[in-house]
Amino acid sequence: MRRASTKALGLVACLAACLIGASPASAVDEFNKYDIESVSASLSDKQAGAHADMTLGFRLTATEEVPPRPYAFTRDIIFDLPPGVIGNPQRFQRCTLGELGPKPEESECPQDAQVGVTEVTLSGDVNGTLIEPIYNMVSPGGEVVARLGFFAGLYPTIVNVRVNPIDYSLEAAVEGASSAAGVIAANTTLWGVPAAESHDEFRLTPQEAIETKLPPGGRKSGQPEIPFLSNPTDCTLKREVSVTAISYQQPDVEVSRSAPFPPIGGCEKLVFKPSFTATPTNPEAFAPTGLDAVLTIPQDETPKGLATSTLKGAVVSLPQGMSINPAAGDGLEACSPEQVGFETTNQSHCPDGAKIGSAEIEVPALEATLNGSVYQRTPEPGHLFRFWLVTDEQGVHLKLPAEITTNPLTGQVTTVFNGIPSLGGNPQVPVEQIRLHVFGGPRAPLATPGCGTYQSRYEFTPWSGRPPATGDAPMQITTGCNKGGFSPQLQAGTQSSLGGSFSPFTMTLTRQDGEANPLSLSMHLPQGLLAKLAGVPLCPEPGASQGNCPAGSQVGQITAAAGVGGAPLWIPQPGKAPTAIYLSGPYKGAPYSLVVRVPAQAGPFDLGTVVTRAAISVDPNNSTATISTDPLPQILEGVPIAYRAVTAIVNRPDFILNPTDCDQKQIEAAVIAVGGAVANPAASFQATNCARLAYAPKLKLTLKGATRRSGHPALSAVLTQKPGQANNAKVSVQLPTSQFIDQDHINNPCTRVQFNAGACPPLSILGTAKATTPLLDQPLEGPVIFRSNGGERELPDIVADLKGGGLRVIQVGFVDSVPVKGTELARLRTRFLSVPDAPVSKITISLFGGKKRGLLENSRNLCKTNRKAKVSFTGQNGATQNYSPVIATGCGKSKKK
Repeated sequence: MRRASTKALGLVACLAACLIGASPASAVDEFNKYDIESVSASLSDKQAGAHADMTLGFRLTATEEVPPRPYAFTRDIIFDLPPGVIGNPQRFQRCTLGELGPKPEESECPQDAQVGVTEVTLSGDVNGTLIEPIYNMVSPGGEVVARLGFFAGLYPTIVNVRVNPIDYSLEAAVEGASSAAGVIAANTTLWGVPAAESHDEFRLTPQEAIETKLPPGGRKSGQPEIPFLSNPTDCTLKREVSVTAISYQQPDVEVSRSAPFPPIGGCEKLVFKPSFTATPTNPEAFAPTGLDAVLTIPQDETPKGLATSTLKGAVVSLPQGMSINPAAGDGLEACSPEQVGFETTNQSHCPDGAKIGSAEIEVPALEATLNGSVYQRTPEPGHLFRFWLVTDEQGVHLKLPAEITTNPLTGQVTTVFNGIPSLGGNPQVPVEQIRLHVFGGPRAPLATPGCGTYQSRYEFTPWSGRPPATGDAPMQITTGCNKGGFSPQLQAGTQSSLGGSFSPFTMTLTRQDGEANPLSLSMHLPQGLLAKLAGVPLCPEPGASQGNCPAGSQVGQITAAAGVGGAPLWIPQPGKAPTAIYLSGPYKGAPYSLVVRVPAQAGPFDLGTVVTRAAISVDPNNSTATISTDPLPQILEGVPIAYRAVTAIVNRPDFILNPTDCDQKQIEAAVIAVGGAVANPAASFQATNCARLAYAPKLKLTLKGATRRSGHPALSAVLTQKPGQANNAKVSVQLPTSQFIDQDHINNPCTRVQFNAGACPPLSILGTAKATTPLLDQPLEGPVIFRSNGGERELPDIVADLKGGGLRVIQVGFVDSVPVKGTELARLRTRFLSVPDAPVSKITISLFGGKKRGLLENSRNLCKTNRKAKVSFTGQNGATQNYSPVIATGCGKSKKK
């Protein structure tokens, strides 16, 4: 069946000779002998780009009778021309169907509409060979890009020229030819320059053709010498002309034959001098922008000149600093090859959401400007950013693919028009100008650099094989030049500030357009703002480094905005994969870490999953936490990530715990920018209603062992507290006057250097301590050490060095004596003045007894003295508890024995 074709530009070229019906052979059973006997093609000049006369011929198989007759009536005959053979009918007069007329004697086509002749051999009402004029006809539009007309003997015949959508070559077809004409053969010559004097002798009318009367002396053209045909501008291809014929008797049978097209040479003589401009639609620095790109290729249309080489490939690199704007992905759709109708005559059905620009193409061979659209192509692995240049006008179904590559280090954008793979380049069609408009607006696909003058680098390759045309197109960014600096803002806090209660925590870091991009973030939480790690399974390695964590490890999620302008892209988008924050174990020396997983998905793009780690370090002296991120990704798949906002939401139930101290505090951050600038934004934080919290800690003291004078008893102190109360801030314990420190046991305290190195002398270790907290799955345990304070106080300090669950807590007790009013006696006092604002259900401190290691010594028999201690507690909410518990001993047990 007839192949509907569609090609872009070209046009006419040829083909007219063609067609019509044939008288059938006498024997019906000989229809299958219907075939094409021969096909021929020739040029008057084989120079590339020359405006040569082209002659195409065919002959059908015919009977041997005299006169010969074809074996069947010809219904359709189609000439497929090779790529690069181009005609331009636009600058010539045209003949209408009415002027062509139904009969040769009535034909009134203008003489200057004649563009060639056909020598047609007939076997119908008119037998023999006739030389007929071929006219440039008015095109009906639609799929027909051009039309030729002539008489096959007595019968008007129309040749419709279409564009092949596969290789964008021309197809000329006679459809529904008159069966009465009896065409056996035709040799059609289309003139390269119809007004040339060499064609004067063949300017005739259809009636003169029937009468076989060529005008004596010929006729002059009234038109200037303008090229109608142009030879291809590629000298490497082996081309051929194919002819397909279909008969009325066998309409489902196509017969075809091909012939070599004359080889083309002399491509080195062709000129190719394109010019190019690229202008941002928005000249503002660090802002979203579209792009207006104009490619101009001057065409040589002089009759004795050579056609300009057609464009094979184009590469345009935008200036470094102009990059893809992530905001463009918000709501963007994509168009697949099936939707665009690639390599078919189907109309494009790309979704409107995939449209990112428009195009205007000036093709000399077409009657009007081709108006087209630019659509985002469906991404494929390794080919994320690409687009279609599409038009479905004037019988041209152009679906030209283009690739966009991005430098993975700098984000520089390069657009590559390498054409259609099966063609090895762009269609071989003369194009005078392409105007490409990429839409601007808040979600424009590009982002501008800072103010200045930049250059776009271009390289256009001709089909002629000559060196590419290269150059630079200047571009200026002239407004918004006052942007810069680095002053990100921080907002942070819990959703409910109720003291001592659990609440989700939210942190948002924002950055303005034009500021330096953040590289890393360190956030220091105030004392008392804690996390309950108990019951949370940690994300194990190596899954943590890849973001592959179990759901039970999730503690929150993240949202982020990236891009320039007022409408950045927010991740995650609706319907896309969610983000997640997981709790993981030790990382870079810190006991815990966060794993932040962000699927980089937007619109039709999937740039993979970004995994960022953040170490959680805990100050052992006050239990405050600092979260420090690894370097944030700055570019992904060649797309710079211009961070505008990052929000972390930690919302695991009963995970983040508010302080029980309602004093105003600060959540402090240190943000390092690309380039080294440092900003220290902070957010105020204050818990509320702390005074409502109960506060009733209990302390039990026990002296174990020797009760006699000069004995060295062991001491046990057990502090308990019910949940939901205010946490301790200060603890002071005064022992009765019966207890004092054995001076012989304080001569070998641990120095701070030794303590920091974990190398305290054994005799400096006084006992052990153990703390149980609902925030951890396991208790904190460690030694109680007599540590030198560098002379700040008379006596060394008692230090509990607790470890557990990867954490370390150091509690320092200041040791001194308090005079007893009205006596010469004194009480031994230990004060813990900086207790962390953290819930502790039980703390046990056990000091060794015995003569060798016992710190305490009895000044008299414990069973015969007052053993009341003085205890003072201060809660983080300011509440106090003061009482005098009796220190338990073994005195009663001894009497029972």
